[in-house]
Amino acid sequence: MSVGVRSRLFAARNMSLPCSRLDVQLLDAIERCGDIGEVGRRVGLRTSALERHLDRLDRSGGVPLTSRGHGVVRLTSAGSRMLAACYRFYRQVDAAVRTHILGLGLDASELPNILAVAHSDAMLEELVEDVAVRLGVLLSLTTTAPDQALQYLAGYRVDAAYTWWMDDPRMAVDRPLRVFEVVRDPLCVILNRDHPLAGRVELSLADLLGVPWVSEVGPTSEVLVSQVFHAAGLPAPPQVHVTSASVGRGLLCRGGVVGFSSGALPAPEAPLVRRPVVEQPYRHTGLLVDSTVVPSAFALDLAAMLAARHTARAHRRRGHPIEVTVPDTPTPPSPRSGDESNGERASAPGELDNDDLQLLRAVAEHGSINRAATVLSLSQPALTRRVGRLEHRLGARLFVRTAQGTRLTGPVQQFLRRLAELEDELGTMAHRGIYRPDVPMRRSPPAG
Repeated sequence: MSVGVRSRLFAARNMSLPCSRLDVQLLDAIERCGDIGEVGRRVGLRTSALERHLDRLDRSGGVPLTSRGHGVVRLTSAGSRMLAACYRFYRQVDAAVRTHILGLGLDASELPNILAVAHSDAMLEELVEDVAVRLGVLLSLTTTAPDQALQYLAGYRVDAAYTWWMDDPRMAVDRPLRVFEVVRDPLCVILNRDHPLAGRVELSLADLLGVPWVSEVGPTSEVLVSQVFHAAGLPAPPQVHVTSASVGRGLLCRGGVVGFSSGALPAPEAPLVRRPVVEQPYRHTGLLVDSTVVPSAFALDLAAMLAARHTARAHRRRGHPIEVTVPDTPTPPSPRSGDESNGERASAPGELDNDDLQLLRAVAEHGSINRAATVLSLSQPALTRRVGRLEHRLGARLFVRTAQGTRLTGPVQQFLRRLAELEDELGTMAHRGIYRPDVPMRRSPPAG
């Protein structure tokens, strides 16, 4: 392969890589069997479509990667080099995704002597002695509001947080976080018994739009009330008083306002009553840890201790039923149906294909979804949907969106620096013909 071809294929950061994962699968099938009909069956392409695909692949590579004739196809020496180089490249890309974006490769191996934790639930205070004796770690606790707990974590003032959230908390923190959900509890409306709505058996959010609300500040500096109404597809009530918990309780007792209460708490005392909500909103409580500081085994043990304490509390208080999770693995966000659409390849979780890599580079270089969409010949809504699908597929936040534009998170920037190194190495391997050191070469069938 000439230096000019190599430069065109590998050094241009704005271009797609010469081989996608599907191309690597195709070249590998050719190396394994050589019968063009069988190759097509293995990759799901008819013979005519397979021929056209191989023609495009030869043109994109600048040199023939296959030789074909009489129903038989085999790799050329350039094709074997390309397969070996791309095979290793994507394997290292997967490792870089796990290490830099998902934080799995950076998992701490040693326990800290003292772990700083911000929390919005006093339950963690009850476990200080047990954690010191059973887990060997001293907890330095900071009691704060839920949104401030996340701000402390984002600002590197603490390395863990125990709090509640409505949306994925990783959207608000630019650190390699792992989320261990402990409790999923229902939210009920709490109000004065003399309130006009107090006589109903249950209440609908739509009926409460015109009612003054009281709420504590929630994650990402949004009040809990706004988040619940937004999740139900409704606008937030026009009157929401954001206060501390104690002031909120006082306003509720005076009457004239309503608020949300956890169904896990015991029934309120007079003059307050609690009513279930038709839409059945839930909030999540759990442990968030920076995986570069807090070992997963310790985080799992601490989350399990919290789950056990929540279970005991629920039995004592006899409130509405809550779902207590005994964590055994970090909880990733659930993928949405229809995420793989518009003909895009359904990549496995944790995999980035060449189109994904090109998208990340475009946003990194142009700092805006709008400008990146123009470069990629996509509409801004189409690129936004692709970004959302990619983040949900990986279970990680890739972008920080601000009024000044869109930038990549710190972990993704680290990944792109590693990607540049891997691309240079890919070009060198394909040029020099270095084969996979850990996979014996298989002989391709003869062409005749």
